[in-house]
Amino acid sequence: MAPIRAYYLPTDSASDIDASHPVSVQQINALGWKISSVAGGRDEIEQAGQKIAQELGFPITQDGCIVPFNFDVEKNTAPEMATLLTKAAENLSDICIANAAVVVVTSGSLYLDVEDVTAAGWVRIHFGAGTLYCVPAGAKYRVPLTEQNRGGAGIVFFKETIFNQGLLVKKDIDNHPARRAYLNEVLGQT
Repeated sequence: MAPIRAYYLPTDSASDIDASHPVSVQQINALGWKISSVAGGRDEIEQAGQKIAQELGFPITQDGCIVPFNFDVEKNTAPEMATLLTKAAENLSDICIANAAVVVVTSGSLYLDVEDVTAAGWVRIHFGAGTLYCVPAGAKYRVPLTEQNRGGAGIVFFKETIFNQGLLVKKDIDNHPARRAYLNEVLGQT
């Protein structure tokens, strides 16, 4: 399995990050973030991601539904992805997407902070090359574009085109239908 490391972030913002409270892949999967990995080179990793996206009903031939990314925003070949990542970084407090996405890390590594609605906390997840993960619609997460988090690159498969991908920020999140559906699925709430 590709290297994946996850742990709870401290609730006190003044605290240093402490990775001594690990979170299992099963716990993350229970939050709707389906994680898997594949061995091989870039082509094999991309093909595996395409197969998963296709199995989930994602359009894989529509323009704007398969978009390369690089966490070093200046290196993004798709201007729409650079804009999306920049917007995500600017609204670091909380973001979520209105439609699901499958992310395939083809090189380097990256990390995200994911809300754990079952524990009322945040989990930092480090993904290595060969990791595939599904970002559920309505789940809150953060994309820290720090110097330590600029080495990851890959492909995102969007359920809707990147041009229609609703990036929800701050106050728009909690009342959005995608958020309510997500909470209902994970917690059994409406």
